[in-house]
Amino acid sequence: MGAKTALIDQYGAFLGVKQGRFVLKTGKEVKWDLSPAELESIVITSEGVSISSAAIMLAMSFGVDLVFMRNSKPVGRIIPYKYGTLMRNWALQLKLHESGGSLYIAEKILEGKLYNQRMVLLEYARRFKGSGRDARALEEGANKIMDRIVELGHAHSVEDLIVVEGHAAKAYWTAISHILPEEIGFNHRYTRSNPPPGEPDPFNIALNIGYGLLRKEVWRAVFLAGLNPYLGFLHKPRGGRPALVLDLMEEFRPISVDRPLVGLAKTNKNVILELAKKDSKAPRIIWSHILKYMKESTPPHTELINSQARKLLLHLQGVHKYEPYKSRW
Repeated sequence: MGAKTALIDQYGAFLGVKQGRFVLKTGKEVKWDLSPAELESIVITSEGVSISSAAIMLAMSFGVDLVFMRNSKPVGRIIPYKYGTLMRNWALQLKLHESGGSLYIAEKILEGKLYNQRMVLLEYARRFKGSGRDARALEEGANKIMDRIVELGHAHSVEDLIVVEGHAAKAYWTAISHILPEEIGFNHRYTRSNPPPGEPDPFNIALNIGYGLLRKEVWRAVFLAGLNPYLGFLHKPRGGRPALVLDLMEEFRPISVDRPLVGLAKTNKNVILELAKKDSKAPRIIWSHILKYMKESTPPHTELINSQARKLLLHLQGVHKYEPYKSRW
């Protein structure tokens, strides 16, 4: 069994240490007792959680990722002291950025994203055909995305790439709407820059939860590779924005979040619909579903994400050209 991710979302919980082990309590009740060797990360999602300095130091000593999140969005993490010694890697990032090398990396990242979006649609087109359903809308969406992949190679700037990606996104999410149950009410992917006119539909909420989890995993991979999370190539760097994390997320959005959520919506749509209710347990179920999918896939997506971050570092070092991860199915 691989290392675990411990989610702490109980108001009033306290994370401490006893005999070299993490102990989580609510009042006098012990919720869990784990060795640091069993944990990959600890994620705190409630503002009513307390943590001892001993727990922080134990996590840093064993490389346990300690992350704080609010509303499925990472807020911060504790950084080990030794991380600040990786200035050489950061200098390579800055050099590539200033020399105009961002376009190649940005193009490859979006090539991977669009390729994987297309594979999700083709997978469901195959399933539709196998069950005698009309798959033309999905095949049409996949063909449009293929056209956009070709267009990426003709882009002259990162801004051109973003325009192409926007056209691909429209085709992709339109096709996804044909896969999901009608009761979910999904017809458009809303983002921070393009918010819904009212309350978002439950599938958009589910996507936000999933992308928050994905961001945490990519952020961790960036740290493990010794890269600067704030200096990206596709997303413009600006204060407080983990641009490189957002960059490396793109390839994995379709296969690590979209695919398992579409599957969940088709097999257990009530869990998705529950997200529209306050104080629902559905967010925890969504989180657990995606995390399990990522860790139990072959190979695990967490390993693939770590591999892509290392590939980027090798590109910066001039060892190998960066190539995106492309899913088989």
